[in-house]
Amino acid sequence: MKTKQKKLGGLGLAALLFVALPRMLYAYEEIVVKDGGTIRGTVKVEGKVGKLPPLQVTKYKEVCKDVPNESLIVGPGQGVRYAVVTLEGMTKGKAVEKETAHELDNVKCRFLPHVQAASIGQFIVFKNSDPILHTAHAFFTSEQQPQFNVGLFPGRVSRKPLITTGVAKIQCEVHPWMTAYIVVTDHPYHAVTDSYGEYLINDIPAGSYRVKVWHESLATEEKPVEAKAGATIKMDFVLRSKPEVKK
Repeated sequence: MKTKQKKLGGLGLAALLFVALPRMLYAYEEIVVKDGGTIRGTVKVEGKVGKLPPLQVTKYKEVCKDVPNESLIVGPGQGVRYAVVTLEGMTKGKAVEKETAHELDNVKCRFLPHVQAASIGQFIVFKNSDPILHTAHAFFTSEQQPQFNVGLFPGRVSRKPLITTGVAKIQCEVHPWMTAYIVVTDHPYHAVTDSYGEYLINDIPAGSYRVKVWHESLATEEKPVEAKAGATIKMDFVLRSKPEVKK
């Protein structure tokens, strides 16, 4: 009987290790990075971009005035605003600033800012600066991240943890034209492009990685990169429209 229990115990331990091992193997290790490398560049859009259609604002028009369509903002020189650049294949590097809170406010029926990047172990803080009710319904691609739908009456603040990687879409169920995105990684090597489409990621340990660009309206693109100690690499991207999905 004892022998059988030992065997079962051994099998249970093996099963536990089988589940935990991938996480152990791919867990991000925080180290002191000395003389790290830098990757910088621009994200642009291919071809001429037409004027975006106005958002369908159907409620509380006395508050919801001039709400911009931010699904594709193109600045000087075709630079794309709100593209998220991340390093893929990071197993170790500089420490994540845990407990950091990324604020997402409701201002004139618009989520502000429209796109953010964050790391596991950080938080998103929802605010409502409007005089009317909003909600923040977060849709995550991973089942490990608890879904949530926060009611935000005027002045309310709500803080939620970010515990898994992926792209989260956030929508107001009261005002369906309101959307925002937050891209979550397990490391701090990410950046959101500015109005010129420029980005910068630094303190990168020497090694081989992939640079990935995500944008809500454009096709995702990746390129390999070899980061070198103390060196700056310029890497530019030109994104195209997403291919149409045939119905």
